[in-house]
Amino acid sequence: MRKDKLQVSISEVTKEKVVRKISYKRKRALEGGLYILPWIFGFIVFFLYPLGRTIYNSFNKVTYNAKAGGYQYTMIWFKNYKRILTEEPDLAIAFQDFFVQILTYVPVIIALSIIIALLLNNKMKGRAIYRLIFFLPIIILNGQLLENLNTYGGMSLEVGGFVITVIEKISPEFLVDTVTLLFNTILQVLWYCGVPILIFLATIQKIDKSLFEAASIDGASSWNIFWKITLPTIYPLVSVVIVYLVVFMANIDSTADNSINNIINLSRYNPARYEGYASAQAVLFALLQVVLIAVLYFLTHGKKRGGNK
Repeated sequence: MRKDKLQVSISEVTKEKVVRKISYKRKRALEGGLYILPWIFGFIVFFLYPLGRTIYNSFNKVTYNAKAGGYQYTMIWFKNYKRILTEEPDLAIAFQDFFVQILTYVPVIIALSIIIALLLNNKMKGRAIYRLIFFLPIIILNGQLLENLNTYGGMSLEVGGFVITVIEKISPEFLVDTVTLLFNTILQVLWYCGVPILIFLATIQKIDKSLFEAASIDGASSWNIFWKITLPTIYPLVSVVIVYLVVFMANIDSTADNSINNIINLSRYNPARYEGYASAQAVLFALLQVVLIAVLYFLTHGKKRGGNK
């Protein structure tokens, strides 16, 4: 009898512990759910609902009729997409330009950002000033300011005319336009480098200095240290930078740098297009960004650190 009572008491204690453990897990899960509840609300209201509404509009002919009480929807299925892809080439041409721009700019921006991050990591006089100059785009980066810079020539050498005059005097006439375009492109690339430099610099500063000291003692050159220690450490963040650059360059409010957003905005107020057509353009543009990010991500992420498979 004592043995049976002892077993019963042990089983009761075990059940009580299990119940306490389950209730503790539920409590922790509830706390975690409360913490992420604002994010879930924001995701549904500010992302999921607008996305679903845009996709729905893209399959409709959307017109506004004040007498009928607002917007009217007529389901036309894929006619907006067919019209964009086969009948009106303005968006397709802009897509091609954007695709080429991404494939040419992103590798240059990443390489230049790594080089500048390595330079800014070295101990030198005026390092704080140099960092401020390169991080200036991060400090003042907002849509309206960047749009005004492009509108009034802040991102171009043509402002003022002094630089253009110098180029015309030192360069042959047939090379003036090419040199000007090259320098304007460099200015834009440097502007886009701000955030990537910050990401790479923060990663480089976290590398254990003893690794560099051990490599130097073993006779490794600076070039070998870069390829064997620095690059393998920062390489996983290349994918993060790619996602940032594609999204940032795709959503920049500048007709000079990205005409796609301008085309979509104008389509909303064009009597021959309106909201449904513009929504289909926006959906296609979002798909293009996803494809670009996926291609560039797998091209860089498919290799192990240091570039070895």
